Amino acid sequence: MGSAADSEHTGKAMEASGSTVGLMALTPFLRSLEAAGPEATLRAFERGEAILHRWGLSGEELANDPSLRLPHDLVIELQMDFLDLLDDPSASLLAGQRLQPGDYELLEYLCATCGTLGEAIACLGRYYPLLIDAEHTLAVEGGRAEARFRIRPGLQAPDAIHEFALASNFTMTILHMELEGAKPLIEVCVAHPAPPHHMLFPQVFLAPVRFGCEHNALVFPVAMLDQPMRQADPVLHAVLTRQADRELSALSTRSAFPAQVREVIEQLLPQGAGLEQVADRLHVSPSALRTRLKQYGTTYSDLLDELRREHARRALRQSRRSVSEIAHALGFANPPAFHRAFRRWFGVTPVAFRESALEHPAARFWRRPG
Repeated sequence: MGSAADSEHTGKAMEASGSTVGLMALTPFLRSLEAAGPEATLRAFERGEAILHRWGLSGEELANDPSLRLPHDLVIELQMDFLDLLDDPSASLLAGQRLQPGDYELLEYLCATCGTLGEAIACLGRYYPLLIDAEHTLAVEGGRAEARFRIRPGLQAPDAIHEFALASNFTMTILHMELEGAKPLIEVCVAHPAPPHHMLFPQVFLAPVRFGCEHNALVFPVAMLDQPMRQADPVLHAVLTRQADRELSALSTRSAFPAQVREVIEQLLPQGAGLEQVADRLHVSPSALRTRLKQYGTTYSDLLDELRREHARRALRQSRRSVSEIAHALGFANPPAFHRAFRRWFGVTPVAFRESALEHPAARFWRRPG
């Protein structure tokens, strides 16, 4: 059972890293381990637990809350350890092929509901940080449209992870684009030198592959940018965009003055965390607090709502406290008020949300007996 101390460890680990990654980035690797058999999965579980322990985390926390974000370096360490256990130089490519619809959650559906491939590439470029801190850009040169990818400079970026990213981006394209039998790629560009398993790349991408290039890129014919997406839906896309903007904003406001406000709100949540209370703790007037937050593109109400949402999600999946206890701990006047807020945040009741993670790949993996 998770505890308040566990949640505190999680927060400290993420703050120490700075850059975070959605737990969903591990899903294709977990699928590869499951396909390798129970022995490989158990060994990965044991080694994964040891890695998590060094970061002040546990597999139980990941199992209870698959929507967690983890430090970039921790995710890379887990991914590389899983690849080592698979003992296959091409395992990163194969993991990229194991993606299934829905694995990348909000980011995936946001891109899939775009009208065309070109719009989806642009959307991915803006919202990629919801998955991982990476750069995804579109460069058009003559008849070539290059969807370029790289992990943000300064972060760990092993060659295998770039191979996985290229393969997973291609897999998602195949899953969600109307191809009508056409081969979508002109070629694939890989920035690092040809690895020992280089002969497998053309089989994965169904196109020629060049190594030692300036960029990692999937190269499409320019005309392919107008190719429609299978699930194009402008109304749903608009709804998902609003949600993605909120989550992107939540990631960006964990620094500077908004981060200080968040910290004080967190301390005062059980007492309701009123604006006047928080302003007094920060030695500013309520009006000055509102003004400074506005400069960062956020508001006090938004930060309070985001923190309550985040703590409610953790509490329901990392502890066995009752809904009434959680509502009280978050400063709600009564459980019905919490229920209304929770339905607004997640579209389901607190009880349904608590149960929803049980079949997630992360839950299956991290709940395995050690």
